[in-house]
Amino acid sequence: MIQRIQTLFLLGALILMTLLFFFPLAELIDTANNSYSFIYRGIPSLKEGEAMIFKAYPIAILILVIVLNLIVTIFSYKKRMRQIRLTVFNIFCMLGVVGLIYYNVNSQLEPMQAIANYSIINAFPLISVVLSYLAIRSIGKDEAMIRSMDRIR
Repeated sequence: MIQRIQTLFLLGALILMTLLFFFPLAELIDTANNSYSFIYRGIPSLKEGEAMIFKAYPIAILILVIVLNLIVTIFSYKKRMRQIRLTVFNIFCMLGVVGLIYYNVNSQLEPMQAIANYSIINAFPLISVVLSYLAIRSIGKDEAMIRSMDRIR
């Protein structure tokens, strides 16, 4: 399982998508020079115990779905067609995460009168899309090889 190149591509995508849970996605700086971190679940308050300024739970749910789907995809190595379908679904979800992040950050710029500084972490879903595409190509090559072996018998 781990010796297949598509598993390594999917594992790389899994690691990159998991890192979204641990680093801020953007930093918003308002006119009073207060710095707010936009993390995967929204913008937390600067003071302890206060409610969140903005909740972005759809982003958190979608990232969780992607991570779980990548785990299922890695462990369904015996069913290559299902692996391809799950990976295609993951690609669309990753592009959706990128769109949701930018939409949610930009929707908070006007009410907070802030400027957004995006983190390099925002490129991780796009890199994961490329890795997933490479995994699909490798899975397709494996499937073609298996079908050609079946024809010979």
